[in-house]
Amino acid sequence: MKEFKNVCVLKVFEPDEKTIAAIEKAANDRGVWADIKLADGDCSITVASERDEVAFNDAVKDIFALCGDKLYSDAGESLAEKVVETLAAAGKTVSVAESFTGGLICSRLVEVSGASAVLYEGAVTYSANAKIRRLHVKAGTLESYGAVSKQVCAEMLDGLVSTRMSDFAVATTGCAGPDTDEFGTPVGRCYIGVADRDKKEICEIDFDEERNGLRRHAANTALWMLLRFAENIK
Repeated sequence: MKEFKNVCVLKVFEPDEKTIAAIEKAANDRGVWADIKLADGDCSITVASERDEVAFNDAVKDIFALCGDKLYSDAGESLAEKVVETLAAAGKTVSVAESFTGGLICSRLVEVSGASAVLYEGAVTYSANAKIRRLHVKAGTLESYGAVSKQVCAEMLDGLVSTRMSDFAVATTGCAGPDTDEFGTPVGRCYIGVADRDKKEICEIDFDEERNGLRRHAANTALWMLLRFAENIK
């Protein structure tokens, strides 16, 4: 990238096509340069200007407004970096239970310096037996609803929260393919949950991506959900 006098890197999670088009137009209208990169739900917007600082500041202000509450950083931080920063500032910790994401969430957190202050533990409970033994998911829940279900995700969260060793819990379970499971769960269906000792939030999401693409997207979504959940805790 060429040298610019004024540069700002904004990070946004899952902006839609309409928002991206509006951001491009806002930059063009102000006569500044904007580069937008979107990967696995995570979007990086680099805004730059060679000389006109007023136009640059106006463009950044316009883009801020367009991104709304999906904007999570104005300093180019990754989702994992922002999570570590936010939890560390609040003195909070998190435990993670992953099924189809296979450790991606913990790996991304551990890549960040200072992760030891916030990551209490991570468990890859890939099999049904691991979910039962490690997280105390009920065998009856697995038999009735299948491993890829809101009910199992909820019990995975409960299994982490019940130890009372960390402030927050994150859990993922999904069907990464290439085939559906015995319950006919569509490939790409996943459940991602976050919780503390008082409440939990679980999202059902259908990703239309290849196996490892949907795993990366799900890991990013889990970090985004954790960030928003933690920011809303008083």
